[in-house]
Amino acid sequence: MFTPTTLIIINATCISLLVILLILLATATRMKGGAGWAAIIIVTTTVPAYLVNTARDIASEYFIFFWYPAITLNLLCMPALWFFTKRQLDKNFRLFARNLLHTIPALISLIASIIYFAPLTAEQIETERAFMENGGENLPAIINDILLFGLFFVYFTAIFFYVRKRKKYLQDNFSDTGFDSIKWTVQFLIAFFVLFFIATVAYAINPRTDVWLIPILNIIAMSYLVYVVIYHSTAPYLNRIEEAPAEEFSSFGGVRGGYALPTMTADQMREICDRVTQYLQKSKAYTKPDFSIHRLAHATKIHQKKISAAINGYLQKNFFEFINTLRVEEAKRQLQTLNAEHTIESIAAECGFRSRTTFFVTFKKFEGVSPAQWLKKN
Repeated sequence: MFTPTTLIIINATCISLLVILLILLATATRMKGGAGWAAIIIVTTTVPAYLVNTARDIASEYFIFFWYPAITLNLLCMPALWFFTKRQLDKNFRLFARNLLHTIPALISLIASIIYFAPLTAEQIETERAFMENGGENLPAIINDILLFGLFFVYFTAIFFYVRKRKKYLQDNFSDTGFDSIKWTVQFLIAFFVLFFIATVAYAINPRTDVWLIPILNIIAMSYLVYVVIYHSTAPYLNRIEEAPAEEFSSFGGVRGGYALPTMTADQMREICDRVTQYLQKSKAYTKPDFSIHRLAHATKIHQKKISAAINGYLQKNFFEFINTLRVEEAKRQLQTLNAEHTIESIAAECGFRSRTTFFVTFKKFEGVSPAQWLKKN
């Protein structure tokens, strides 16, 4: 389909662009917030595959040299994305020795390739290379393909299930910073899934597309990652999310972490909601974008699980909705005194919204109209 010269240009260009985008991301984020690590995952797990595909067609003497790292690293891509997702959405996540079990598929592929290729002479390896160049699949390649596509569906199923679970946790425990910050991670994972699925279908139709299509798709993925991180201000804040500490105290009787909270009556839930609301109305703490239920529990000396249960049970809202309700009410008060020194954007920031877009979407959700439309009516 392409001449050797064209293949060299495509792969060399893609590798160069990936490296440039990686440097750009690392510089922009200072390796904070996870985007830089996502870029490293893309580069380290795919570039060796580009090299082996190129060598298979135009540089046969380097074919076997690139083969071993390529088939090993491409099978580490899915575990790496899994660990990336968990680290992004759970600050307390740590790698342990048992996590090495995720490398077993990569080791199986590597061992199968060594057993297959090691006994072969240079002439036999050249025959294998020519066979693969013409679209053939030998045993190591088949094993690698089965493992790669199997890991793709297994890990992405686990990733999206985990994201859904963490999304509920963030809604119940955090305000703008926590909830908005999950968006870029989810967007990146969805984009990566779609591009990988396209590559899988194309490969099934014509295996030779791996020489040019996959590098181009990875450039698209990396470019999208750069876009969402640099142009979406919420991205760098994700690692500021705090989990509940091991010990908390409650005015309902010295509660500690691990304590099984009793079922509360409606009166108890109402009392908690009243105390929390009074504190928030007096302190205006909800106007801080990174305000969380953890901070609210410290300020009110009420166990955060009780606060969450009371808000959900008595007010029929999660913490995210509760805080944004207060922010919208504060925004309505400020909109009524709007003057030349205060714009809608400045009011949004003063009320705790991370961005203008978040403010407009949230305001319309609660009021049914945009801030400007509400102002005209009132």
